[in-house]
Amino acid sequence: MPSLISQGKIHRLELENFKSYKGFQTIGPFYDFTAIIGPNGAGKSNLMDAISFVLGVRSGQLRGAQLKDLIYAFDDKEKENKGRRAFVRLVYQLSNGSELQFTRTITSSGSSEYRIDGKMVTWDEYNGKLKSLGILVKARNFLVFQGDVESIASKNPKELTGLLEQISGSDDLKKDYEDLEEQKARAEEKSALVYQKKRTIVMERKQKKEQKEEAEKHLRLQEQLKSLKKEHFLWKLLNIEKDIAKINEDLEAENKTREDLMQEQESCEREASKTKKEQAKYLKEITQFERRIADRNNKLDKNQPELLKLKEEMSRINSKIKSSRKELEKKREERRKHAYDIEKLQNDLKDVAKRLEDVNEKVQDGGAKLQLADSQLREYNRIKEDAGMKTAKLRDEKELLDREQHAHTEARKNLEENLQELTNRKEELDSQEEQMQTRLKNILDASVKHKKDLTQEKKDLREMQDKLGACRKKHQKYKLRISEIEDQLRELKADRHENERDARLSQAVETLKRLFSGVHGRMTELCRPTQKKYNLAVTVAMGRFMDAVVVEDEQTGKECIKPIYLKEQRLPPQTFIPLQSVRVKPVVERLRTLARFDPALEKAILYAVGNTLVCDDLEEAKVLSWSGERFKVVTVDGILLTKSGTMTGGTSGGMEARSKQWDDKKVEGLKKQKEQYESELEQLGSIRDMQLKVSELSGKISGLEKKIQYAEIEKKSIDDKLAKLRQEKRNISEEISRINPELRELKDVIDKKATEIRKREKRINEIVDRIYKDFSESVGVKNIREYEENQLMAAQQVAEEKLSLSNQMAKLKYQLEYEQRRDMDSRITKLESSITSLENDLKHVQEKEADAKLAMDKATGDVDQLKDEVQEWKSKSEECEKEIQKWKKRASAAAGSISKLNRQISLKETQIEQLKSQKQEILEKCEVEHIILPTISDAMEIGSSTPGPVFDFSQLSRSHQADMRPSEREKVEVEFNQKMDALISEIERTAPNLKALDQYEALQEKERNVTEEFEVARKEEKEIADKFNSIKQRRYDLFMEAFSHISGNIDKIYKQLTKSNTHPLGGTAYLNLENEDDPFLHGIKYTAMPPTKRFRDMEQLSGGEKTVAALALLFSIHSYRPSPFFILDEVDAALDNLNVAKVAGFIRSKSCEGARGNQEGEAGSGFQSIVISLKDSFYDKAEALVGVYRDSDRLFENSDI
Repeated sequence: MPSLISQGKIHRLELENFKSYKGFQTIGPFYDFTAIIGPNGAGKSNLMDAISFVLGVRSGQLRGAQLKDLIYAFDDKEKENKGRRAFVRLVYQLSNGSELQFTRTITSSGSSEYRIDGKMVTWDEYNGKLKSLGILVKARNFLVFQGDVESIASKNPKELTGLLEQISGSDDLKKDYEDLEEQKARAEEKSALVYQKKRTIVMERKQKKEQKEEAEKHLRLQEQLKSLKKEHFLWKLLNIEKDIAKINEDLEAENKTREDLMQEQESCEREASKTKKEQAKYLKEITQFERRIADRNNKLDKNQPELLKLKEEMSRINSKIKSSRKELEKKREERRKHAYDIEKLQNDLKDVAKRLEDVNEKVQDGGAKLQLADSQLREYNRIKEDAGMKTAKLRDEKELLDREQHAHTEARKNLEENLQELTNRKEELDSQEEQMQTRLKNILDASVKHKKDLTQEKKDLREMQDKLGACRKKHQKYKLRISEIEDQLRELKADRHENERDARLSQAVETLKRLFSGVHGRMTELCRPTQKKYNLAVTVAMGRFMDAVVVEDEQTGKECIKPIYLKEQRLPPQTFIPLQSVRVKPVVERLRTLARFDPALEKAILYAVGNTLVCDDLEEAKVLSWSGERFKVVTVDGILLTKSGTMTGGTSGGMEARSKQWDDKKVEGLKKQKEQYESELEQLGSIRDMQLKVSELSGKISGLEKKIQYAEIEKKSIDDKLAKLRQEKRNISEEISRINPELRELKDVIDKKATEIRKREKRINEIVDRIYKDFSESVGVKNIREYEENQLMAAQQVAEEKLSLSNQMAKLKYQLEYEQRRDMDSRITKLESSITSLENDLKHVQEKEADAKLAMDKATGDVDQLKDEVQEWKSKSEECEKEIQKWKKRASAAAGSISKLNRQISLKETQIEQLKSQKQEILEKCEVEHIILPTISDAMEIGSSTPGPVFDFSQLSRSHQADMRPSEREKVEVEFNQKMDALISEIERTAPNLKALDQYEALQEKERNVTEEFEVARKEEKEIADKFNSIKQRRYDLFMEAFSHISGNIDKIYKQLTKSNTHPLGGTAYLNLENEDDPFLHGIKYTAMPPTKRFRDMEQLSGGEKTVAALALLFSIHSYRPSPFFILDEVDAALDNLNVAKVAGFIRSKSCEGARGNQEGEAGSGFQSIVISLKDSFYDKAEALVGVYRDSDRLFENSDI
């Protein structure tokens, strides 16, 4: 529980030019429970900002970016005035009645000045005085701004922890805690690293101790093994010398037989060479003729497409002529039919005219019928008029019915005609559809066949084109390669005359290679410079070894040096370099090789050039050769500088010529490649024949594609026609379906109308018969209708017949005029002219084709003639080839015998060389393993002829010096190997580290140093850990002290804020730590349960419930380190009237009626309350009200109490 501080209160507030308060203002006095009221925007919150300001709160929390923003200004212009100042003075009344004045001034420079009772003090003194009164500026335990309640209600557990740290003061230790924690981690890491280092060194020292003992044992075994190997090598050298002496005796007889066979072989080769030259002349003639044949074939290939084009043109013209003739025949047939139609129309017109004359005559003859007298006629008219008047209504009805019946009859007639026409058209369309379907099926079948043929033809064409393309590519490739090789040969001057010496030397080396299997060749053949610019430099570096011959061993070199062959060929002396016995100095590894060669020949190359350096110019050569370590150096232009200081130059003549020998091998290879490419070029076959096949296939494909195209066009046309036809059929069917009901309906209507008309006629007739009864008897007719019907019917029939014949006659005349105007001859004339023109074109194309065929036949004949001549030259060349083969066969037989002898000799020489190689290997092993074999100082004493040191075998035991059979030697070898293997296996098991002898002492010293370093690190780690634990405990104590107090009071305060008559116990609130060991590093869970509500998270509470819970937490926090006063800004904004009354009652209980004197109250100490509120239910419980309002005349805030 924090210490109790003597209670005081804010007595009044004095302001000058602070924010919206202009001039000097005095606000107060403030009572224990004072409410500040006023309308929105009047400046109530500015009063709270003034209290916060004078108590040291930063300007950023007072709704201002800087202190100058807190000085009153009427407008922006006044803000720019200099010398503006403002201050706030708080008069604090102590419990004994005395007063303290706290003043904070904003100077004209924009900084703060602090005064206590008028005396200027520093901020620390000012803040210390406030702390002594229980006012914690940093924790702001006396202020609740607008929005703070909502902010506290929405804080997460981690933020609540931060708030509690500020209240408890443990936040002041946070930086020291984190710094010491980081130092502690670094110290622990350093201590662990030093410990690991110490542990590693101790383990390494133990290991080195074991290695030291192992190394000493290893050295003893090495000495034993070296002694045993010395005895073994000496015994093997003794056996090798004995074997060499025995094999040398067997070689002399076999060499004599081989020399005779070699002479016979050379004779056969000379004859074969002579015949080969003769064959070369024939091959040259063959080449010339084949070039001429190729030229003719190229011309034929060029003419072939033209001939194909002419054939295609002929085919096209013939097709056109055929189709034109069919069209002409069709037009002629149409013309004959047209003439027949005109003649028929003329005959029909005559018949109709005659029938019309007959009708006119018939009319004239009809006058002989019943006639009436004038009196009777007048009586008839009078009676008719009377009858008409009596039957007028019925006649009008009948006339209307007649007109309707006539209209219906005409409509029925039209419908029947339409129906008949539609039926006929439908039958016609069915017939057309069937014909089109048949035609379409035929087109599809033909199209499928054409497509199948086209696919096959295209496949054949692709294969032929691929083959032709491949042949062309190969042809071009070989031509290009041959051209490139010829260019390279010209560049290398391959056609230069090879001097006789070089030719004979090359031939001699080739012969030696055939005679002796151990001959590799000349130096110029076996290696070559990496770049052409080094040719001269490498030539100078090799010097006399450039023409040297490389052999496998010394014995092969001796055989080649024997005077028999070299003397017969009159060859100059040759240098031979044996690979197995030549000794060379190792090459300096940092030097780069400038020549390409087989790694097996490396010793010979190194022997010829050694460590000679190549550089670009003479100055570099001088530096390399004569300064520091000396080297033999040659420049790229052939100047040689030796280690002794001599310099040789001026090699532009002979040496440059010799440097060109590097290209000889390349020239031979290029010539062979050229012959190979020419041979492959001949085997490719005729490109012309392939081109003809490709052209033929292309023509077929083009024809098939056109057929398929025409078929597709026709198919599309038929499909379109079928679609239109089917649509027309559907339309006709719909129309028929529509007409049939109408026709049936009309028939019914007509029948009904006919019945009604008959009824009207019957009534009229009855009336008329009654009126005409006497008149009818007087004129001698049954009734008057009989007279009228006869007369009228006859006239009507004649009129109708005359009209019909007139219409028919007019129609025939019109049709005859139309047919006579039609032009049937111009199209026929045009077609005949077109056919004549096409026949002329066909004749012209046929003449061109005949000329082209004649030219091709002539060219083909020339090619055949040239081929015959080529065949004659080939037969002569083949005869030469047979002769060459005969000589080669004889030379081959001799070579076979020589080869057999060479194998036997080579086998023995190989055995000797192997023995020498074994001896050399033994000596090299001794040199490598530093084994010194005993030798005889004066070799003349024993008469040895072997070059090199003479070994003293007397140190061997008698049993080892005696002659032995191979089995006995193997047995002794096994014994030596077993003894050496035993020692080697024991040595290998030791796995010594010879450096451990020196390393062991160094590790002991290193271990002592690391131990001291480890002790220092541990001490440092302990000191930092103690400091960290101390700070941690202090921070923990401060935090837990505050938490225990607040968590103990919060439930009581919450119950007071939430209890009511219906819920006298109130709600429940409590705080939980997420981690009790390090509570300040984790969150605090705040839980509040209003009355009758189940447990829910804070986020799920209503706004009012959250506000009440937040106020309970604020009052609990305030009770921990209570300030003497508590200022709240509109904390009741989210509360209803009931909760406002509860909160106001709680505040009054803590502020009034002696509560401030009760320091051990049930829910914390009492305090002075200054509350800003707009709710009357809140401020009506206050002891005093401070009203804040705007001065409308002076536009600034004022206050009154």
